[in-house]
Amino acid sequence: MKKSAVFLLLSLCSSVILSGAEPDLTEGLWHVSIPENSGEIKPMGPSFRFKTDGTAELVYSEKVLKLKEQMRRDYKKRTGKDIQEPRIDFRWERQDNLLKLHGENSRLKFKRTEVYVIGKYPGVLMPQNRKQLILLARDGAKLLPEQAKKLFKRVEEATRDTFADKLKLPENVRLAEPEKELSSVHFFNRSHWRDAPEKSFQQEVVSAIGKGPKLADDADCRIPALEKLLARPETEAVFLQYLACNSEWRLYRDPLSGLHAVRYFRYPDGTIAASLNQFYAHFLPTGPNGKKVGDPALEFQFRFEIGLDGRAWNSSPLFPRDKTEHRGNTWHTRFSCGKALVNIVDQSNFPGRQMTAAALARTEKEFSQLPENLKDWKKCLPADSFRRGGPDLILRNGIQGGIYEAAVWCNPGEKGSIYLKAFEITKGTPLSVERLKMSSNCIPGWSDDPREQFFSAMNFTIYEGRWEQYYGARFEIWFRPDSGGPERKLFEKNYKIQGWER
Repeated sequence: MKKSAVFLLLSLCSSVILSGAEPDLTEGLWHVSIPENSGEIKPMGPSFRFKTDGTAELVYSEKVLKLKEQMRRDYKKRTGKDIQEPRIDFRWERQDNLLKLHGENSRLKFKRTEVYVIGKYPGVLMPQNRKQLILLARDGAKLLPEQAKKLFKRVEEATRDTFADKLKLPENVRLAEPEKELSSVHFFNRSHWRDAPEKSFQQEVVSAIGKGPKLADDADCRIPALEKLLARPETEAVFLQYLACNSEWRLYRDPLSGLHAVRYFRYPDGTIAASLNQFYAHFLPTGPNGKKVGDPALEFQFRFEIGLDGRAWNSSPLFPRDKTEHRGNTWHTRFSCGKALVNIVDQSNFPGRQMTAAALARTEKEFSQLPENLKDWKKCLPADSFRRGGPDLILRNGIQGGIYEAAVWCNPGEKGSIYLKAFEITKGTPLSVERLKMSSNCIPGWSDDPREQFFSAMNFTIYEGRWEQYYGARFEIWFRPDSGGPERKLFEKNYKIQGWER
């Protein structure tokens, strides 16, 4: 009898231990963590302490606290102000085997609840959301490898895109197909940026690496022609229309940081390369010995932007990014030019910002033509900036399925912005609504001649569906006039497309 009782007690204890028992949630810290395939659980830095009064305290590791303190000092040095960190109030509640963690900031209109399962694994609170990997864990908590595998499989199945599983291409609908990707041969070996058209902006900039004139660290950077163009309303108006009509510039308005003009590069055949965010780069491969292989002058990263409202594209109240910064040979050159802010990213293996020096000289030469040709400024445009005929949308496959580069030919007849809308044809389901609108937003060229069509380049991703699941999509080009009039659809075109696979 005693043996049976002892056996029963041991069995009960074992079942409690294996099921994770009933942890006292208010004891110690629960670390925000992510599991690894081995079952090890890696803390991400923040932790939570659940208090008996139902509130929760966010606690940072010593490493994170040091980083935050460094950010405060850097911000104070740049702006002379203290960082105003938003405070989020946390509270928690337990309902059966679930822990609900609520976070809220009424001023920022932020409100979110995360739910965790209690007791499934010892020392671990598992996310109830099957799409989520981030969990809460005690010090030293681990999963068995098969448990980690099960968790990863759960997330994979929950996040699997089923949008196009049962879709078929529409019948009796003409579908254009995207053109072949131009960068496929060169994506991992983009030394071809040097193979730009003769005497182009891009060729002058990239060829300057290791050879061209250098800028001193304290150089006073200027573009006098830009200052002159922005100094008077009449010349500024011509300048902005010139940028909108120019195939080598993307002119667009960001809801937070205002009006921007960013420079495009070209592929070897002269076609505009509408890369994401207009960063252009080539990085050398690493050999078996861990050292990079190839000509150091071929390795670079570059971006040229004019913030026409005086702000960088990635500026924020916390990080205004309005002053020059550098670490080694990676430079972010920023300087005011009239009311504009010029912002140049220059990264290479050589000192002296040679790409920046070449870009400033070339841009000064380009812009200095305009004051002399205010009444006939179109002759200053690249030849592929406009053509005669009807509007068109030409899609080209990007570096992966579901990623596309687009050439839009249109003329809305007045100043304003265009953007894309896309719909699956058979059911009319909108595709990637906000992301597509944001990535395709630009200010196109315009004129009084409706037969004149101006070029705009775009780079965007369709997130619905998976690779090689083809379906029909209707792309609509919409125009929002600066005059305040109603938005209107300019034209549409149907394409056979696929979605990007995460």
